[in-house]
Amino acid sequence: MTITTRSGFAAIALSLSVSAPAYAGWETTRWGMSPKESIAVLDGAVEHAPAGNEIYEQGGKKYAPLVKLSREIEGVPGQVSLLFDTDETLRFVMFNPADVAACDALGAALAERYGAADAVGAGAISISDWVDGAEVIKLAKVGSSVCNLSYSAN
Repeated sequence: MTITTRSGFAAIALSLSVSAPAYAGWETTRWGMSPKESIAVLDGAVEHAPAGNEIYEQGGKKYAPLVKLSREIEGVPGQVSLLFDTDETLRFVMFNPADVAACDALGAALAERYGAADAVGAGAISISDWVDGAEVIKLAKVGSSVCNLSYSAN
């Protein structure tokens, strides 16, 4: 699958997860933090200068992955991108497993942690949603080629 297709799918996941900021956040971050604040509270986080195809646009707004880090979520290793709006405030977090084949195991672990998901699907696309307090957690999967997990404010 090409980068363009993956970015397009990530944009779909983004469109389903972007919300107004809240006080809670992902791990030790808080929605609305700056990239520097996020880096200061996350071990292993580094600044990232995104390429043009990494910028997501939704509803006329743009979101850029300005901070990245490696992380294991629910026992699945992968890459985390913190996405910020044009004011450089944290709006959502996206996780991509190192091995897309781990997507089903990730979904099962999330269901064990948060309970049954609200799920929708069409063909090879499936999206599972959980609400955990002030956060919305979405797992989006396209067949065996794309897996995105996102966290955003509820």
